[in-house]
Amino acid sequence: MNKAKILVADDIKQNVKLLRVILSASDYDVVEAYDGEEALEKAKTENPDLILLDIMMPKLTGYEVCRRLREDASTKNIPIIMITALHEMNDRIKGIEAGANDFVSKPFNKTELLARVKSLLQMKHEVVKKDETTILDAILPDLAEGVVVTDGQWKIQHINQTAQEFLNIRETDKQNKDLLVYLSPMKLSVSIDTIINTREKFLDFQISPSNIQYSGISARMTKILNNDGSVTDIIFILRKAK
Repeated sequence: MNKAKILVADDIKQNVKLLRVILSASDYDVVEAYDGEEALEKAKTENPDLILLDIMMPKLTGYEVCRRLREDASTKNIPIIMITALHEMNDRIKGIEAGANDFVSKPFNKTELLARVKSLLQMKHEVVKKDETTILDAILPDLAEGVVVTDGQWKIQHINQTAQEFLNIRETDKQNKDLLVYLSPMKLSVSIDTIINTREKFLDFQISPSNIQYSGISARMTKILNNDGSVTDIIFILRKAK
């Protein structure tokens, strides 16, 4: 998993430097902008995962930057936290109307700032995962190959009809069931321990299923790892053996 990229937009260089130190120490990539026009440009060219946006900036205010980002299809879903010295309720209402997701007041608290950043990034991740699920649900039924997607604990997240037939998995069993429950009893060309413990990105093996309709199945497993080496997702592509 790549580091989250955060755009920091503030015309005061000391503020940008401080935010860079805090965010970099928490393993975020940081992009800098020093006025509203630059913030707008870099939001479009750098594709940040989140924007920390000062309200009072030259050329374009944070309000105007926020409004324009929300009007652009390529940037409308980027989470925006406005950082401001303004405390009046009307100023926050203006920020909400412009499309801000959250606010942090100057001088900001480091712990609060990082908590708000983490929360919005998690919310964005969940929206992206939901969108990916919709796309997968639309694509998987039309594939000739069997496809199974599990989480890092082998729980089935997505499976198409072809894979269900190959592995003899009933419709009622396909969600949040442990795929290893179905693989373990089958005759495999590699051990189940190898499948579980391999650190290779790809592993090819053969399955001899109990379903006599198929003489054999060729399987390719792909493990998706994050930066610390933990498995986040596992993808299986299944085909009739030639």
